Amino acid sequence: MENSNPELKRSYITIFSLNYFFQGCNQSFFTTIIPIYLLQLTTSLDAGEISSIMSIVLLPFGVKFIYGILSDKFGLKKLGRRKPWIIGPSIWAGLIWILFPFILNPSNAMTMVLVLGIIIVIGGAMGDTAIDGLILDLYPKEKLGRVQGICWGFRSVGIIAGGPLLVVFFLLTGGIIEYAFVALGIIMIVFSFFTLIVKEAEKSIEVDVIANLKVIFGKRKNWKVYGFSIFNAFCDGVIFVILPLFILIQWGLVGTTGSTIDLIGNSNLYAPNALVALIMGLGVIAGAIIGGRIADLQSRKRSVYISLIITTGSFLLFIIPVPWYILMIFAFLLGGSAGWRNSAFSAVIGQESQLYPEMDSTYYATCNSFANLGTTVGLELTSILFTIIILPTFTTYAIIFLTMAIIINISFIPFRSMDPNEYEINLENQS
Repeated sequence: MENSNPELKRSYITIFSLNYFFQGCNQSFFTTIIPIYLLQLTTSLDAGEISSIMSIVLLPFGVKFIYGILSDKFGLKKLGRRKPWIIGPSIWAGLIWILFPFILNPSNAMTMVLVLGIIIVIGGAMGDTAIDGLILDLYPKEKLGRVQGICWGFRSVGIIAGGPLLVVFFLLTGGIIEYAFVALGIIMIVFSFFTLIVKEAEKSIEVDVIANLKVIFGKRKNWKVYGFSIFNAFCDGVIFVILPLFILIQWGLVGTTGSTIDLIGNSNLYAPNALVALIMGLGVIAGAIIGGRIADLQSRKRSVYISLIITTGSFLLFIIPVPWYILMIFAFLLGGSAGWRNSAFSAVIGQESQLYPEMDSTYYATCNSFANLGTTVGLELTSILFTIIILPTFTTYAIIFLTMAIIINISFIPFRSMDPNEYEINLENQS
């Protein structure tokens, strides 16, 4: 059956953005809430250990191409190809979040975070991949950068600020932190059903998976895209996991001994952590909107290059010893660079995926698999650096930020070798 695009209602972007936001919150609980929760539960936390655990928990994002195959190939007649893979996994991830706070205790915390986290992230990654595919099915290339920029912006805000803000809301209304886990589970389930409102594009699911995979993984030019994907996302784990902890340290709210972070007194860290996350999240929104508009209306290449420059400069700012409130400004800039970089990246790989109409979601998910692999490797490298560097705390973190500033620019090499005719819309607009 030929692809037939239905009417694109404005409410669709709202539905996608809300689902992306809460998928981001799902990830946010691991990157920004769980470290604080574990610190308050056990009173001591090793930054290297938490980096390693989080890198393992996020590994299911590294095989998103598998979920892409599922939503490209298998569907239900009444629900279509994408919706079963949005709603079903969101239900199981949500149910585990509801049970999560009743299972953890100080003696099993690390093990349970690892085991339950992997299961939850598999569900989140499946739903996230299917929504990616739904957007690719519906929207023309001239709108991809802006639509995906907005959606990725909401997802990034969810990753950075969603969890902390949800937790603070419960604490300010007299609730307890565990209720926030339950609430997230319920919200993920409820909002996944909103996608039933979206009318899918009619598209044949008679797909030759093996033949398409041979093309996706067999073409040499695609490995340039995958290389770009890996290094473009290499620093994201440091931004989402390590940076908030660094600001809390410089704020004087937690103590450090080597790579170990210690709770000072009975300090409640959720409110200041939420403030850091909110400022970074505002930066993400601004960066995603600007980056997406430049990618669609001017040049995707230009948007990518600018994002790399801003990311590099923002990381270098963090090696300057300044008060914590100045670090908040730097955090806004680094958040903006993440939003910009993700929206430009999404526009590029979204356009590249159009070259494989039968398995566009699989190709898009494959690129994101390599991106998430880059994030995981970046976190593992950070864990190694925390282990081998025996220097004052600020110097250790400065070395990590400098390392990320250097590595992010490696992505320029594979991106520069990609054919702009495959990802640009209007080549005449390029300088």
